[in-house]
Parts: sequence; C-alpha cells; structure tokens
Amino acid sequence: MPYSNDLTIIDIAKLSGVSISTVSRILNGREEVAPATRARVQRIIDEVGYQPHAQAQHLRARRAMMIALLYPPPTQTDYVMTQFVLDFMIGASQRAGQNRYLFSFITQPLDPSSLLNLYRSGQIDGAILMQVRLQDWRVDLLRHEDYPFVLIGRCADNDGISYIDLDFEAAVLSAYDKLVELGHQQIGLITFPRRTHDEEYGPAVRSIQGFEAACAKHGLTPILYEAEFGMEPMFAALECLARQYPDLTAIVTSHSESISAILQAADALGLQIPHDLSVIAPLEDTLAERSTPPLTTIDFPSYDMGQQGVDMLLHKLEHPQAAPQQILIAPRLVMRESVRAHKPLS
Repeated sequence: MPYSNDLTIIDIAKLSGVSISTVSRILNGREEVAPATRARVQRIIDEVGYQPHAQAQHLRARRAMMIALLYPPPTQTDYVMTQFVLDFMIGASQRAGQNRYLFSFITQPLDPSSLLNLYRSGQIDGAILMQVRLQDWRVDLLRHEDYPFVLIGRCADNDGISYIDLDFEAAVLSAYDKLVELGHQQIGLITFPRRTHDEEYGPAVRSIQGFEAACAKHGLTPILYEAEFGMEPMFAALECLARQYPDLTAIVTSHSESISAILQAADALGLQIPHDLSVIAPLEDTLAERSTPPLTTIDFPSYDMGQQGVDMLLHKLEHPQAAPQQILIAPRLVMRESVRAHKPLS
C-alpha cells in the first residue's frame, strides 16, 4: 500500500506493534532493544521511507509567534494552581511578552497526535514541558520529530536536550545535613505519592534518592511517608508519623503546596514549631516569610526558572543547531524560625 510522506514516529510504532519509546531508541541508535524487534522496526522504516525530520524542517520556515507551557497534572483530581505553578506561568508569560511572543498555558493531558498537531497546525512554535518523567514519551516524540522544546525538569537521558531543574536529590540531602548538624536524629520525610515514584516523575524519584543518601550518610532510621496531594492527606501524614515515632523532632517535606496542612496538623497535635518539631520545605521566599512561624526553606526560584525556560526555547528557535543548554540549580537553604537546634535529654 502507498504511504504518506507525513508519517511520524507514532505511525512507525503502530505499524511495528511497539511503543513510541522503542522506536525512539532504535532511531537514536541505543542498544537496549531486542535484535528481533530492532530488525522488525527497521524493516518498517525502510519500507515506508520514513524521514523523521522533514515535517519539522518545513515548519521552521514560518512562525506563529506563540509558545506553550505544557503542565499536565498527574490526574485531573491532582490539579491545583499552586504558587509554584503560578510563578512558573507568570515568569514564562512575561518573558514571552517581552520578546513579542504570545503565550499559552495548557493543562489538559495530550496524546501523541494532539501534541504533534500543536506544531503541525501552526498553533505554536515551541513548547516548555513540565511534569517531566525519567522516561517521557513527549521527549522521545519531539526529539525525533525535531520540534523545538525545552524542559523544566529533566529525564534520565538528556542527550541533546535543553533543561532547567532544581537538584531535588541534593536539596533533600542538604536539609538533612543541616538538621543533623543541629542535633536532630529522628527526622521524617513527607514526599510525593508512591504512584508518582512508580511513574518515574523526576522530583519524586530524586527526593527519595536524596532521602536514602542522607539516611546512609548519617546512620539515621529511615522515616518516610508518601502522601497524596491535598490538605487532608498531609494532615494525616504528620499525625501518623507523630504517633509512630514519638521521638520525631524534625520534618522535611517535598510538598510545598501542602505546607499549611503540616502547620495545622502540628498545632492540632499540640506540637509547637520549632520547639517540638523543626520543619523544612521547598518554598518561595515571600510565602515562607509570611508563614507563622517564618519557614526555613529550600529556595525554589520558580519565577526565574519560568523566565529562563523561555529564554532557552527562544534561543533554540533562533539557533536550531546550537548546543543544548542545561542548568541544574544547586539547592539554597534559607534558615528562618521553623528550625532550631535539638538538645537530647540527658
């Protein structure tokens, strides 16, 4: 049968009976594909005359002057307009406007066809991807179709990809280092839901890696609670940890959007911060200073990251052959009143 010249990596995957990621690995020359599968996919590619970059090269000749920030929540029930997301969006939209680009904030989940259609239909010139997984089909698809994109976050394989990300592993480790320096030994981590770790959501995986490294480094008892998003689950998390570990003296959390629930739960349990419980969370400075007490934080410069993400994308649009830009932000611990030294009872 005749084939269209507009075939994409999606079509090759369907014709071959394999995943998009498998086709991507084959096109990228990576080895972790069974020989029989590689031969079958390559035969389909040869038969249809697939050219992965032809469509993208054609579209470069015209501009929509529109970029998009793609923020699909893990599920629709998880969607909350947190201060972090708002800061990313404001920073990105302002930088886009300064460069005379329109800006679109897209929260609905996209499948491969609808993602490609944003480019093919001329709706956008490029995209900034958030909620990035270690193995992310969007990255595989756009990389091999040669459409311009950048990441807020990063994958396991970032070859040729521009990204900006906070070093979550180092962030958790630095928080533990500080607390141990101040005498704490019973330190709990409240982090992302288990399913986000299973789905290889980057911050979830790397937060656990930092936690495991900290416990090994300091010889600590691993105290971990993987909490669902929202006020009630966060309240339940602290209540459970306080009951199970009555000598708990400090909490580190990856859940910036639910920090108010931790403070409320501590008050309900009769725990005074920081007298009974020290708390460290990733948070923007203004919100941290307005909390009661002001919170010790791992600084998360989401507004600046949104702006830098746009700068990277516009650079990629203007210089398609330029080397990728990769920024991994080292954590900055800002000490405030929610942490104090712990003196064990003699």
